[in-house]
Amino acid sequence: MKQNIRSLMKRSLLTLSLTCALWPLGNAQAEVAVGATLPEATVRDANDKPATIPDFGSKVVMILYTDPNVADQNDPFADKVKAAALSTEHYKSIGIANMKDAPGLANFLIRMIVRSKIKKYNVTILTDPDRLLPKAWDLGDCNDKSVAIIIDHNKKLRFLKKGALNDAEKEEAIALLRKLIAEKAGG
Repeated sequence: MKQNIRSLMKRSLLTLSLTCALWPLGNAQAEVAVGATLPEATVRDANDKPATIPDFGSKVVMILYTDPNVADQNDPFADKVKAAALSTEHYKSIGIANMKDAPGLANFLIRMIVRSKIKKYNVTILTDPDRLLPKAWDLGDCNDKSVAIIIDHNKKLRFLKKGALNDAEKEEAIALLRKLIAEKAGG
């Protein structure tokens, strides 16, 4: 009898251990895959008003979704894209400030900085006070990252990189932008 109880306890502990070990895998949220069609997403503008992503579904759109704690992480990539002088007839570049993952910075201060950059650089920058974009597009964890996202004019995700792009990734992304813009212009 004692042997049966010990055996039963060992099997129960083994089952419990396996269940605990595998549980996070079964509950991990799958992240979006390149090639997926993305739904419309609402974020906020620099004045905290609801805003959709401009030209989404009508142009090739590149988004830098950036945590203000690492605001400069992909500036070298943004500079290369700007130097590429891509046609804005079929292409739109957008910045979105991930405000939720910057708890040390007050939202009003981030919006003030965003408004000044919009005015100074004549660019589109939106804000995301509550991880609205990662939730809508299943981007997963974007904390302390600048996320480079390229979407074609059919709303398909074509490129996604979290963190600083290396030189090869920068070239790959710019080549992809040129290709998608040419496809959009031709058809």
